[in-house]
Amino acid sequence: MTLVKQRLVIVGNGMAGARAAEEILKRAPDRFDIAMFGAEPYGNYNRILLSNVLNGSQPATEIFMNPLAW
Repeated sequence: MTLVKQRLVIVGNGMAGARAAEEILKRAPDRFDIAMFGAEPYGNYNRILLSNVLNGSQPATEIFMNPLAW
């Protein structure tokens, strides 16, 4: 028996969308094919830490939550 994955679209590649996708994958890793759409040309990042990037105390590469390919 072949299990056909359901398609799931998440609109918004921010912290909330990423967290939702992570939880879905944790609970049912083989149930969905997930597509995420966001307006930003890079992966999701921790917006709480954005002020550290803007004040120069942390590099931008350290606040990304998941790689773009994720």
